[in-house]
Amino acid sequence: MKNAAGSLAILGSGETSPNLVSVHRELLNGLNDSSDIFMIDSPFGFQENANQLVEKIINFYKVSLNVDMKLATYRKIEELHSKSFFKSIQLLENASFIFAGPGSPSYASKLWYGNEFQQTLKNHLINGNNSLFASAAASTLGEYTLPVYEIYKVGQDPYWEKGLNILDVYGLSCTVIPHFNNAEGENHDTSFSYVGENRMKTLLENSYSNILGIDEHTALIISGKKETFKVVGLGNVTVLNNEGTHVFEKDSEESLSKLQKLLISDKKSSVKVIDSKATEVNSADKATLKEIANLEIQIESNKKNNERFEMLVENLILLRSKLRNEKKYELSDQVRDILESSGLQIEDSEQGIQWKVTE
Repeated sequence: MKNAAGSLAILGSGETSPNLVSVHRELLNGLNDSSDIFMIDSPFGFQENANQLVEKIINFYKVSLNVDMKLATYRKIEELHSKSFFKSIQLLENASFIFAGPGSPSYASKLWYGNEFQQTLKNHLINGNNSLFASAAASTLGEYTLPVYEIYKVGQDPYWEKGLNILDVYGLSCTVIPHFNNAEGENHDTSFSYVGENRMKTLLENSYSNILGIDEHTALIISGKKETFKVVGLGNVTVLNNEGTHVFEKDSEESLSKLQKLLISDKKSSVKVIDSKATEVNSADKATLKEIANLEIQIESNKKNNERFEMLVENLILLRSKLRNEKKYELSDQVRDILESSGLQIEDSEQGIQWKVTE
């Protein structure tokens, strides 16, 4: 199997801590184009302070790394296969770097699994681009996702959620456990991402998976191009498989083949479409939503190019008219919203549709 060409950093925690700035910088320095750097807000999309977290991460990249990070937003399952969903997919398809971080592992997995997000994140690495996934987002990278909150906070019996199996692009079959050496519990075990060793043993007895454990404030950096991996930060990376425990200490660098031999699988990953009412969009409308999303991106990026801007506006107006004639008023209203948010006033008259810039 040929490995993905891109690089992936998996952080156990501390994604904005000073001791791991070098990890971000290494992946950013390896880009051919640093203009399309995006973060995904899905893992913390349910939180009341989601907007503040977006600002914090964007500010971290600006202050610590001198880059302008942009947002590809997807916060609720109700947004699946909406215009904003396809807009984010198109932004990520053209991204050179993707970041995703803290929040809820199971929430992120449910939003990403089995739809265009899953394959887009895989293709991103396959095509030679770089990604950094930390904490909750890191938990989704393997064949299973550990539902930390449900087990640790709610008290449900240990179980797995489906994972994105993105590590399959590097020939690795495992489940990623960030916060591997967590000790916040003091008088009770919070290792293995807070669920503790005993519950993890129960989970593995019921449904086995190789484990790739990333200590806190530690990064595993996989380079598809160089076919190596290394451990950076304060802690270690631990592999648990049927043969026992294998520890890669901080500052170590090895051939990727060594990790592949420890995390072997003969299984081939597959992307299945999730069964959800939120996905009930017919193919024609889906294609239209993709077109609307693409035109919105083009409008936003061509406001200073008058000739190109006018052409895009005319295309949107034609699309709006077509949708209105087909009585697809909800879709046509989305086109109108794009035009109005771009500072345009649309007037339907006997002479046809007129438009002018209002800002």
